[in-house]
Amino acid sequence: MAKFQFYPLDLTYKVVNGKPIIYIFGKTTDGQQICVLDDSFEPYFYVIPKAGADIKDKLTAISAEKDNESYHITRVESEKMKFKEKEIDALRCFTNVPRAVPALKDIIYDWDSVESVNEYDIRFVRRYLIDKNITPLTLVNVEGDIVPEKLKVPAIKAKSIEQFSEDTVKNLKILAFDIETYGEVGRRIAPEKNPILMIALYGENFKKIITWKKFKTEEDVEVLPSEADVIQRFQELVDEYKPDVIAGYFSDGFDFPYIRTRAKKYKLKMDIGLDYSEIRIGRGAQKTAQVTGIMHFDVFKFIKRAVYKTLKTDVYTLDAVSEEILGEKKIDVDMSRLSPAWDETSDELGLFAKYNLHDARLTYKLCLNLIPNLFELVKVVGQMPYSINRMSFSQFVEWYILRQVKSLKEIAPNRPGYNNQMARQAKRLKGAFVFEPTPGLYKDIIVFDYKSLYPTIIASHNISPGTVNCSCCEGKNKAPVDMIDAWFCTKKRGFASSIIEDLITRRSRIKEMLKEKDDVLLNARSQTLKDMANSFYGYLGFSAARWYCYECAESILGWARQYIHKVIDQAKEQGFDVLYSDTDSVFIRLKDKTKEDAVKFVEKINMDLPGVMELEYQGFYPGGIFVSTKAGESGAKKKYALIDDKNNVKITGFETVRRNWSFIAKDVQKEVITRILKEQNADSAVDYVKKVIADLKEGRIPVEKVSIRTQLSKDIDEYDNVGPHVAAAQRMKSKGLVVGPGSMITYVVTKGKGRIRDKVKLPDEIKQGDYDAEYYIDNQIIPGVERIFSVVNVKKEELMGKGSQSKLGSFI
Repeated sequence: MAKFQFYPLDLTYKVVNGKPIIYIFGKTTDGQQICVLDDSFEPYFYVIPKAGADIKDKLTAISAEKDNESYHITRVESEKMKFKEKEIDALRCFTNVPRAVPALKDIIYDWDSVESVNEYDIRFVRRYLIDKNITPLTLVNVEGDIVPEKLKVPAIKAKSIEQFSEDTVKNLKILAFDIETYGEVGRRIAPEKNPILMIALYGENFKKIITWKKFKTEEDVEVLPSEADVIQRFQELVDEYKPDVIAGYFSDGFDFPYIRTRAKKYKLKMDIGLDYSEIRIGRGAQKTAQVTGIMHFDVFKFIKRAVYKTLKTDVYTLDAVSEEILGEKKIDVDMSRLSPAWDETSDELGLFAKYNLHDARLTYKLCLNLIPNLFELVKVVGQMPYSINRMSFSQFVEWYILRQVKSLKEIAPNRPGYNNQMARQAKRLKGAFVFEPTPGLYKDIIVFDYKSLYPTIIASHNISPGTVNCSCCEGKNKAPVDMIDAWFCTKKRGFASSIIEDLITRRSRIKEMLKEKDDVLLNARSQTLKDMANSFYGYLGFSAARWYCYECAESILGWARQYIHKVIDQAKEQGFDVLYSDTDSVFIRLKDKTKEDAVKFVEKINMDLPGVMELEYQGFYPGGIFVSTKAGESGAKKKYALIDDKNNVKITGFETVRRNWSFIAKDVQKEVITRILKEQNADSAVDYVKKVIADLKEGRIPVEKVSIRTQLSKDIDEYDNVGPHVAAAQRMKSKGLVVGPGSMITYVVTKGKGRIRDKVKLPDEIKQGDYDAEYYIDNQIIPGVERIFSVVNVKKEELMGKGSQSKLGSFI
């Protein structure tokens, strides 16, 4: 009997001789790939019978046949459980195979004697991790025997398996890959028709390009006789390298499905799975690609779903993301030349090979950079890396709750159907309180910020779906809301408030550790815990959530408004000048007060706050600017800029972070704000704008700077009004390019008469200086800075060179 420790990396299951077996692929502490087999776990679901109903015998008697497979309940156990945080009598129904669960649920669902059927939609392998309390990527103890199994790695049948520690796997072997295909850039992707030209692979001390045409290059290129040989060789190289992780950039949606389609054409089996299974391509709009035993990390998908909040870029191309995270860009090549170069066997192919390998290298480096974040999400949520890579934040929260409530013997509610979701969406939540700013240029600003406002309200007021309007505490802990009558139990702790308080406490401990030592994993864990806690409020109000609770979400907002009012009112009483407040922050002007006075004010507020709530002194800013709304003279919400005492400028809400403005408009707006705040001098900012206007009129601004990027939200034919971006999309479609919902559209407004949409062209259709300078000046540059300059008494006529310049409006 062998005893050892290993780190689980991937899970699947198979039914062998009518019995489900869990296959856990992982890596031992000495770096060996293995597979642990566990046949001790049984699939099950819950039935909650109506009061007094005895249906045990009836349940054990049912069976079903589907796809030549027999489904039946093997046994039923009575259990004392909780449902919606109230004690109930439930029946746990064990089945012969996992697929029996949904099949038998359909039979039982409408029985008159049944209150509800629950947890039938929790996948078998995910259920296994929850019930066994096993955390992927962390150290697990196993005792078992080596058994013969058709696998590429040794197989051990477990006699016992249990979690040992949270020690995380290190030194995973990562292999990144990228493919280049034949076809015109931007045209419809046609894997059925167009071949793969080359595949680049990149790992530690390993880099290779495989292709089927010989050309001059300095890279490590292996030339094979045909495309089929390239695909076959790709599989061989993966097998030889033995990666724990295979990484791609949009490899779910492009690279793997393309390879699989081309392999089918040649009747090749892409059996790179450690059980000799082929790449599994998921169906639906959001494609997925899964490799049994090897963690497939789609870097693009992880960024788009889990990391985007931390990035400045709103474009998630490999080029943009690599530049921000790594400080590196893609190699600049004309991709429209790839297919002609292939046809001509041109020396240009050497450059494309370099480009291909560089993309694989960037993907590899991004994987190394981001995998700590993935690891920490896996450790918190408790599901497999492959699944976490493809989850949204609402799913993170839901699976985290499912794991936590297991020990509380809490049965999960079912996901709502379509009609239920629509009914939930009809209930509108009253938003956060906003104290509108007076437009102006201000000095000596202090910003206060509630530390994790929504999570701490949940924890401090015991907000949970099962504690709302309890029978024992009516009138106590009452939410300050007018729309509903809601109070929360003061005697019994709710699961949601307990879970979130644990998240807050864990993060606080980690932040203390980070003060002593900066650490990549600790930083990732801190960010993960923060994101999870902050997502709870949204989850409780999310129409598709199992634990949706309108009263909880409305109450959280009510208390948030109350606590912000508390700071504003007391700040005014203490003689501070309140400038602005929104959601969880309050901006004050010191006037004749000092920073020490502000610190004492925070301490006084915190003395009266309940539970774990805390107001923080967020920072001092020597200068700040608030602008008016577009429609009038009132202050604009979430639109301001501050300069700190280290001369760093923080810009919030301006067009610098919006897509539907040209790059030059964004650059100008940011530069104007920076010059005014840093130099306290409107002259410099005005001169800068005048020069940009002159350069536009003379055609000196590059085409890429006047390009406007925006996203198509629906099919072209569904738009009632044809705006500029729709006109650009129509031009793309007429050229045979693929456009649809989610497509990024880039266009330029050119010279000429007529409506704007009639003057739209694609960037590659025009020459330098063809753009309509007056359009960009009147509709992009001036609107982007006009309200900023109005704060310092500069009119747009002065920017256009038609008036005398005013002096800088003084700081208030």
